[in-house]
Amino acid sequence: MLHYVYLRLHLKHLWEFGMTKRQLNLNYLVIICGFWNKNLPMDDAYKSKDVIAAPIRVIQLVYNAGDVKGPQTVAFNLPNDELIVKDRGTSMVMLKNVSEAKYSSISFKFKHILQPIAEVCVKEEQQKLVDFDSFFTHTICHECCHGIGPHTIRLPDGRESTVRLELQELHSALEEAKADIVGLWALKFLIGQVIILSNDSISLLSSHHSVHGVQDLLSKSLLKSMYVSFLAGCFRSIRFGLEEAHGKGQALQFNWLFEKEAFILHSDDTFSVDFAKVEGAVESLSREILTIQARGDKEAASLLLQKYCKMTKPLMVALQKLEDIQKVDEMCFA
Repeated sequence: MLHYVYLRLHLKHLWEFGMTKRQLNLNYLVIICGFWNKNLPMDDAYKSKDVIAAPIRVIQLVYNAGDVKGPQTVAFNLPNDELIVKDRGTSMVMLKNVSEAKYSSISFKFKHILQPIAEVCVKEEQQKLVDFDSFFTHTICHECCHGIGPHTIRLPDGRESTVRLELQELHSALEEAKADIVGLWALKFLIGQVIILSNDSISLLSSHHSVHGVQDLLSKSLLKSMYVSFLAGCFRSIRFGLEEAHGKGQALQFNWLFEKEAFILHSDDTFSVDFAKVEGAVESLSREILTIQARGDKEAASLLLQKYCKMTKPLMVALQKLEDIQKVDEMCFA
């Protein structure tokens, strides 16, 4: 079906093949996705009532090939066809060995990707907050958030449609930005929650509840690390340009957060996170994107991307400092 949708929109689609080895199931996150969906920062009228959350698996990538060329993804959530998603849901897959090779603090690749970026672009006192656990946890949330929020929507004239069909060529960039920024919101939502596991159910409670036998879902120590790791990750992604959906989405997020003073540029051309403002900025952008998707509002999507998806002066300052850092994540995983 997606093939015919692309033909209608005069878009080209590509094919990709992968051979993997299953390692671990994280299906308890399926229920957590339901909690996220019910609490998304958007009007209740727009919230999907029948989301089929994705099964989540961690795998080892053995081999891949196909039409797609560029930085090797560390996770994927497929299929993209909203009609199939509505009926069957999606399947979320985390490529653990690729992620470890790129970002683990004990690996060679980490020392040549995220650490050098943090050392050059992040204020010294916040550099220690950039770590693998924050990155990988946000990656999981990013993929989860592709599966929640608006997909099949009801237009003002009563017609049923999909976000992809209404936003057309703008859909991919906005969807990648949504998964990223709502992923940050989702992490913050889980911090301060406790999880109760039983044989056939999972429950979440706020941490102020006193319940015997519960365990913290995410440590509060992750709160600052996830924001600073995200800041460093913005520069990593935007190095590859704004022609591709991930780069466009990342520029949108960085420029929005910078405008809201959640990201601060200092006189020495390094950046830091203002922890007092970042939570509100993340929630406001999440609400903006989710509402545009729920309304199928292509005009609003276009205006948002035109305003924020550009190479601003702060981004140029950062990228100028990164010219001598090789794009190892592209070179090593072609």
